Amino acid sequence: MVSQTIDLVKNELPLEQETVVFPEEGLTGLVLVDIINGFCTVGAGNLAPKEPNRQISGMINESARLAKLFCEKKLPVMAFLDTHQPNKPEEPYPPHCITGTDESNLVPGHFSLL
Repeated sequence: MVSQTIDLVKNELPLEQETVVFPEEGLTGLVLVDIINGFCTVGAGNLAPKEPNRQISGMINESARLAKLFCEKKLPVMAFLDTHQPNKPEEPYPPHCITGTDESNLVPGHFSLL
């Protein structure tokens, strides 16, 4: 059943499946979602901020601080990146985070441990 579901999703979305192994002693991990250029870096795309934004900067700095702490403690960190195929629009949003562009990359200078 799971295999069929994965196959259905792969037909609709670009999907890269990986195995994640968590240490037995810990069930704590950090999940980072969309801390990418296309949403957080000034002028980096259609959905990126047009000018510096204190809330976004604070969110990036706090996310980087937590990611560093988790990595130092050897706890799992997972980052989700928004990536779209150029020929599959995501209405009502304008084209953004197209595969192979810098928009889909983590914000630079903050997540070198990942």
